[in-house]
Amino acid sequence: MSRGVFLDESVHSDRIGERSTSLSHDGPSETLCRHKVLTKLMSQIPEVSTPVARGNLVRLRPGVISDADLVEQLRQKQPAAVAHLIGTYSSIVRRSLFRVLGSAYDIDDLEQDTFVTVLDRCHTLRDPSALRSFVVSVAMRLARNELRKRAIRRFVGLEGLAETSASQAYDPVTAERFRHLYRALDRLEANGRIAYVLRHVEGYELAEVATACGCSLSTVKRWLSRAEQKLQETARRDPVLSLLIAEGEAS
Repeated sequence: MSRGVFLDESVHSDRIGERSTSLSHDGPSETLCRHKVLTKLMSQIPEVSTPVARGNLVRLRPGVISDADLVEQLRQKQPAAVAHLIGTYSSIVRRSLFRVLGSAYDIDDLEQDTFVTVLDRCHTLRDPSALRSFVVSVAMRLARNELRKRAIRRFVGLEGLAETSASQAYDPVTAERFRHLYRALDRLEANGRIAYVLRHVEGYELAEVATACGCSLSTVKRWLSRAEQKLQETARRDPVLSLLIAEGEAS
């Protein structure tokens, strides 16, 4: 299994300007351009392959079962409902985790933990229509914990773990850009990093980001503002990202 998340799979980069609340002294057009350049690069990250399922679990046909019935069957741990849940959200979960974390290291375990937690706690879900939000919030809590553990490993010099980086599927130039982008993201707080990716790359509405992060709308706005400002400042000082932004501004 794999860790779950939810949300529309489209990336609405044309609406990024509406979402920017950066405290940078740059004008709106400069801020918009920087966000478009960086988020366009992140949106090119490939899908993470899903492990081949084993066994003969029967999935429920889409549209045949309501969310309320699905949640009820999940509470009963019915195999077909579990398979339906995983089949519906697995690819979105894996892609979102990959974009937030920047590597596929432990993605399989994180995905599995997400669905196990969803199954264990689905009895607490009062509104079945909020199932997708519930899955995403579980996945993002796990992603937040993973980011914090990685920060500790970097601090104590144990970041030498072999990881499947998002940069490995690309040509050397693009791969180098990915490496520098995720180094910049590593400088963000975990909450701000998750909020930034969900908002500007995955295309979540602010209310959806707040739900996924388990916080209020005003709190997620503060996280986004700090993350946007920090990322822009870091990108300006980075030789690869600053050149990429300059090329985007010139085009």
